[in-house]
Amino acid sequence: MKNSIKITVTLLALGVLGGCSSKDAMLPQPDHTMQDVFYSAMGSTGEGKLMDERSALRRSLTESDADFSGYVRTEANQLQSKFKLLPNPTLYMFVAPHLSTADGAPIPGYLTEFKLYTRDHYALPGEINVRVQ
Repeated sequence: MKNSIKITVTLLALGVLGGCSSKDAMLPQPDHTMQDVFYSAMGSTGEGKLMDERSALRRSLTESDADFSGYVRTEANQLQSKFKLLPNPTLYMFVAPHLSTADGAPIPGYLTEFKLYTRDHYALPGEINVRVQ
């Protein structure tokens, strides 16, 4: 009985070790490396092709495009907001005293507030003139 258990354990150990040693044969080896896949996606050589395609999309600045000084932040205007917040009035609503629907408990009257618009909107630079005092 002890002999058969020793033989079974030995055979299982050899089977496990034999399975681990042949894992390279079990996993397929790819035909292409990751670098080959990248170069084939970027073009035949891949060297500089992406930069060439990006440079074709760029255009040079014209005279009308050159004046961005109003949009650039400097030390003088760093803390000033370029995009002013448009007014979003706060509305107030009074809820009269009433009884709750679940158990009929009295609820006192209260005042609640909410904004007119669901979200805040911003004006473009120069669209509105807001005086800071």
